[in-house]
Amino acid sequence: RERAYELLEFFMAGRRPPAWNQWPEVVARDARKAQFVGDLPHAWVASDYIRAVLDLFAYERGDGAMLLAGGIPAAWVNRAGVAIRGLNTPYGTLSYSLVRTGERIAELTLSASGRVPPGGFVLAGPWPRPLHATVNGKPVAITGDELRIDELEAKVVLQLGR
Repeated sequence: RERAYELLEFFMAGRRPPAWNQWPEVVARDARKAQFVGDLPHAWVASDYIRAVLDLFAYERGDGAMLLAGGIPAAWVNRAGVAIRGLNTPYGTLSYSLVRTGERIAELTLSASGRVPPGGFVLAGPWPRPLHATVNGKPVAITGDELRIDELEAKVVLQLGR
């Protein structure tokens, strides 16, 4: 999670020239040294960045699970929360919001169309292992730091440790 955020900041710093807000084909460490940068705008570089940002919110893991919030920094959730709407996945569209509602409480509201991924939706939020969780009002097991959700519509309430 921390490494993903550091990489996003690194890529944002690699735009050349900075005032153009574009990623060239070639980026060097010394921005003041004249060199070949390739063509601009270089759309495939920008599309890779966009895909990387979307993966912060959700991506399909190798075990068939759709991992939710796997790259979201804790500061984003702790400030105002995060939300994504209409994200296309191999299983349909996905929308969710994740917010801290108290010092030790977090809530996820999930809405998806299509079908539940074979490995379910797996919430791996930016906090230590939750102490207790409910999905649609029913207690659920927490495995490691992850919570599996096998519903297209879910309200998840997490009680967090310190």
